[in-house]
Amino acid sequence: MFEKGFPQDKLITYSGMLWLLAAQIVVMLPLIFYLPIWLLPILIFSAVWRIRVMQGHNAQPGNFIKIIIGLLGLGALAASGIKVVSLDMMASLLMLGFAYKALEVIQRRDGMVVILTGFVLIGVLFLYNQSMLIALYGVLSMTVLTGALIAIQQSKSYAILPNLRLSSMMLLLCLPLMLLFFFFAPRFEPFWKVPQTSGHAKTGISDSMTPGDIAELSQSDDLAFSVKFEGKRPGQNELYWRGLVLQHFDGKTWTQSDIPNGKGIKIGNDRLSEKQVAESIVKRGDSVEYEVIYEKSGQPWLFALTPVLEVKGRAFLGGDFRIISYRDINEPKLLKLTSYPKSLRGVELSDYDRDLALQLPDGGNQKSRLLADRLMASSASKQEYINRVLDRFRQDQYFYTLRPPTLGSENSIDDFLIDSKRGFCAHYAGSFVFMMRAAGIPARVVTGYQGGKWNEQGQFLAVHQFDAHAWTEVWLEGQGWVRFDPTAMVAPSRIEQNLETAMESEGSFLEDNFLSMSKIKWLDGIREKIDSAQYAWRRHVLGYDKNAQQNFLKKMFGELSVQKIGFIVGGLFAGIILLWVMFLGLARKRETEAEEHQLYRRFCDLMAKKGVTRDLSQTPETFRRFAMQELPDLAGEINSFTQTYSSVCYDPSIQSKHQSYIDDMKSLLKKLNR
Repeated sequence: MFEKGFPQDKLITYSGMLWLLAAQIVVMLPLIFYLPIWLLPILIFSAVWRIRVMQGHNAQPGNFIKIIIGLLGLGALAASGIKVVSLDMMASLLMLGFAYKALEVIQRRDGMVVILTGFVLIGVLFLYNQSMLIALYGVLSMTVLTGALIAIQQSKSYAILPNLRLSSMMLLLCLPLMLLFFFFAPRFEPFWKVPQTSGHAKTGISDSMTPGDIAELSQSDDLAFSVKFEGKRPGQNELYWRGLVLQHFDGKTWTQSDIPNGKGIKIGNDRLSEKQVAESIVKRGDSVEYEVIYEKSGQPWLFALTPVLEVKGRAFLGGDFRIISYRDINEPKLLKLTSYPKSLRGVELSDYDRDLALQLPDGGNQKSRLLADRLMASSASKQEYINRVLDRFRQDQYFYTLRPPTLGSENSIDDFLIDSKRGFCAHYAGSFVFMMRAAGIPARVVTGYQGGKWNEQGQFLAVHQFDAHAWTEVWLEGQGWVRFDPTAMVAPSRIEQNLETAMESEGSFLEDNFLSMSKIKWLDGIREKIDSAQYAWRRHVLGYDKNAQQNFLKKMFGELSVQKIGFIVGGLFAGIILLWVMFLGLARKRETEAEEHQLYRRFCDLMAKKGVTRDLSQTPETFRRFAMQELPDLAGEINSFTQTYSSVCYDPSIQSKHQSYIDDMKSLLKKLNR
């Protein structure tokens, strides 16, 4: 199959070139979902040109042509608008070189460069997506790349399956070593941060809210995070996953705050000590303990039942009772949290926080301001005023819709509250807080997620992007910040059940997402099994961090020391090497005889059993005539077998059909053995 020493200056065969093209396409295919799609046609163009050169239809491109097309590729990247210092630009340049290399692949060393670059690109893919399906695709890509590595070292053409079988076996032999490194290699924090771009680095809830933003997000069925409860699961209407608090309103958009604190950090994003958290919360009720796996979002915001008092993992407690990751979440993140949802929060309100919670633009929305003045004047207390505003949402002709009309930029609250009366959660939350502040009651908008879908198969709660929600908090004397959700007044099914139920009559649930599996009910069982497997992958593989490793090793081997770990790892290494020696047969002399010669030797042994023994001085042709005379009934098979053997040995024109001739020899041996 291979030549001795695998000389790298030998030319790649036509079959090897086809293997390289297949491997390049397999590697590049998933990356075009994250990078410019025109990189794939460049690869196909380069590979077709190379194949036509090998067929004699095109000339080998000269240096001038290579420089021109290289500059065109770089110009196209510059015109794509990709940030220069970013993961996208790095990966795109690597992909461009990977594609262009097909233009000059001639010798085996050129093919090696392509294949090694392909292995790097498989690693780059995991910077974009770490799902279980991508992991399986990565294994497929490595198998095809290894098959191409085998093919470019062959001086003859072989069938596809033998190469794939050999490449699969080579990767399978690496599995024990991979598992050893996975379980025992030390887990370190990243030494650097890969620059992301804004194009697809940030997903989910943002740090601002304009009416319509969350409605757009609700058209996505991407997973936001998964939750596994330690004990009893809270009711669906209690699952408010708090993320950000939006304090500042400019007449249209709600943001965290336009007033930075003394450190230049937005209000609520600074880290609080355990003492500060304890002082701002009056603990009440039972705790809720749960484990959350957050999906990649490119943001530091984390979502949890509020208030959180205990965090196990790389995150900290911030102001406004939020939790924040130390780094932007660019890979699945596991945290263990303890919340006390019935606790009182912020019973004491500082003048500074009160000013933030009462801020309104100087002008605009006069109709809503007059309405607030009228309702407040006729109310005996703040609580009665709040109830009257909520009753207005419940009793008047307000509609909950994912197709809200466009609102004006100057009087957006009036346009919704007085005129259209049609909106999504952001409209109701924003207008409710405006009405509270207009009446002198501190209030703020909270964004996050509400509800989730319970997975019976995996016993976890899956929260998707379409569960994004906005609600409000109002500060009341002696009670602190109290949650009010005006959306529940208009569409109680959204809170008690889910968005799909609330939008059933309108038919707008995921209407822009035609390929969503969530819209196909008969796939619910399959989807639940897939989600359960994906959760296990994230929990046990992607979530195998430093703490999980320590717990696993202690459970398996008891108390650990450096010496004990050294003995364990050394023993496992020795076991793996012994396994390789036994499997590969390195302890015995390897068979170097070509397959056609092995088959001819079996043919001679078979003839000897039938009474016709070949003398060592006889050539295959002489023995053929002798055997045909002695065994006339098998003359046809003997003649065909010997001629096929001679062709394989002496006819160079049949190299491309070498494997088919070998298969013919095997078939004829079976007939002779009858």
